[in-house]
Amino acid sequence: MSRKKSRLTITLSPDLLDRLDRAVDREGLQNRSRAIETYLRRVLRPTVGQAVILAGGAPSGGRMPALDPIAGRPLILHMLRHLVDSGVRSVVVLAGESEPAVRRLVGSGESLGASVRYLPEPELRGTAGALKLAEPLLAGEPFLVLHGDILTDIDLGEFARFHFDEGSLATIAVKPRQSEPRYGQVMLQGNRITRFFETGRDGGISIVNTGVYLFQPGIFGLIDPRDPTQLETDVFPLLAETGELSAFLFQGIWYDISTPANYRRAEQRWSERGA
Repeated sequence: MSRKKSRLTITLSPDLLDRLDRAVDREGLQNRSRAIETYLRRVLRPTVGQAVILAGGAPSGGRMPALDPIAGRPLILHMLRHLVDSGVRSVVVLAGESEPAVRRLVGSGESLGASVRYLPEPELRGTAGALKLAEPLLAGEPFLVLHGDILTDIDLGEFARFHFDEGSLATIAVKPRQSEPRYGQVMLQGNRITRFFETGRDGGISIVNTGVYLFQPGIFGLIDPRDPTQLETDVFPLLAETGELSAFLFQGIWYDISTPANYRRAEQRWSERGA
């Protein structure tokens, strides 16, 4: 069913009209009306300006991956630079035991062009429980969530555009990988996730959860604040059942550096890329 449109009359200067006509030809748009609508959608599209980094939890083999150097810089600095370059200026970090070290390294985030705030996690609350702690620090707007052991060059602008076009409560960035049973996997119907598995199964091509999410603020209504709660086992399966979980498929760099082997591969790939 087509959406009803309203007629609008506007007046443009000759030079602006000439530029519009050139844009119609250059981008293969049907006419001036379609060109104006296209550019207005680009300018007025909702943006994401806030993010949460989940860098707490139990240390992995005595390591805190968010502080591991990649090409000479701690991972969390790469993550913050990526966010800032994508227009995200407000970041909440839940760093658990590593919070003092992260705070000393990052500070207020001013030198990176961001405002970084920290939240303690007095006890392990799970990924969803930790996220619930950040609710008071977030404006009632969409927000990104990134796990603190992920190195990726995902285009966050494209990710956000996809999320808003889908109109779902949550979107997960997913990636095809060959037989990766240690990562959460998904089953897809179109762009919607119909089933979410906390851990995968052996064999074949897996569509894995990358630990990069975009949520509407309504997600907090699904998180029980009283008990430890996991996004992967408590929230995502419920969203999948109700058709409110979308999947953004991307092919760029992505590494979970929580294991020493993956960390070495990630550092090598990032250095080869010249990032």
